[in-house]
Amino acid sequence: MKKTEIILIIILAVVAGIIVVTFTSSNESVSFSEAKNRPEERVKIIGMFDKAGGVEYDPTQNPNRTVFFVLDKSGDKQKVELIQKDGKPMGLEQSESVTLEGKWGSDNMFHADFVLMKCPSKYNEQQHSLK
Repeated sequence: MKKTEIILIIILAVVAGIIVVTFTSSNESVSFSEAKNRPEERVKIIGMFDKAGGVEYDPTQNPNRTVFFVLDKSGDKQKVELIQKDGKPMGLEQSESVTLEGKWGSDNMFHADFVLMKCPSKYNEQQHSLK
């Protein structure tokens, strides 16, 4: 085999490995109770923002910290601490669902470093009906 063929095979193997790791890493969401059982593992949790719990955000204390409550898919309500450099996410209180990524902390709180929010649609089906 030529050196270029060997290098090409190695590059293809590395690319295939990266693709496999990317698609198997955190595609599956878990509940808060499952996250508690895997405290050192980064997990994804999909739930709903709990409007009754409110949002704790004080930019004078720490502009990167936002604390709020989320109900996971099994109905468990949990306090979540989000640390991100952009501060409090816009539209958090109006979101329909939130996807969190992070780890369970030793302080019995979920520590997220990524949040994706699904906000309500500004359109409804009645406005789109054809007459």
